[in-house]
Amino acid sequence: MRNLLLEKIYPITHSDDPDNNNHVKLAKYFLEAGIRFLQIRQGKSQDSFFYRQLLQIKTLCEPLQAQFLVNDRVDMALATGANGVHLGQNDLPVNTARKLLGPQAIIGLSTHNQQQFKAAQSEDINYVAIGPIFPTSTKKHIWDPIGLTALKKIITHSHHPVVAIGGISLEKASDVWKAGADSVAVIADIVTASNPKNRVRQYLSLSHKTTS
Repeated sequence: MRNLLLEKIYPITHSDDPDNNNHVKLAKYFLEAGIRFLQIRQGKSQDSFFYRQLLQIKTLCEPLQAQFLVNDRVDMALATGANGVHLGQNDLPVNTARKLLGPQAIIGLSTHNQQQFKAAQSEDINYVAIGPIFPTSTKKHIWDPIGLTALKKIITHSHHPVVAIGGISLEKASDVWKAGADSVAVIADIVTASNPKNRVRQYLSLSHKTTS
């Protein structure tokens, strides 16, 4: 077990435009708002362009001792010196990713139901994600939303820190934390905001009020 002290808010970059620099812009907003742990999701960016964006993000993170993970792409994490990777159920097996990335890498794993969540407890990961909690437009899920009641029940006996993801907004975040999640992963509610930096700050402020 490689437990990780997660921040209460775990922002994820996302862009459907293959030619813009949104990942770098969003990462900069997150960092300026006070985030020190974030995930970069490739979307439709071409590999060569995405690789260059990750190198820029690493340059932004290093002076702040911030950590960034690459979604799915173990090869990109290796090539750019990212702090780790977030894996889905259909990505490389956790043990293979661990062998490639080494013992210091941060590895997270997505789960979508109680069975997958239970299986993840024996994996060599740093945190486990569960979702979608609510309906979400970011990904076309084949998985039904879990809801807060099931979330609270599922995560009760987790050996790993728990990240809740899927359809989480500022208005719903407090209830997710109260259900037992260590962190909430947020995409759409931040990246589509008119001011992503301020939106992240609102989450951080809310997290302090919820946990105080």
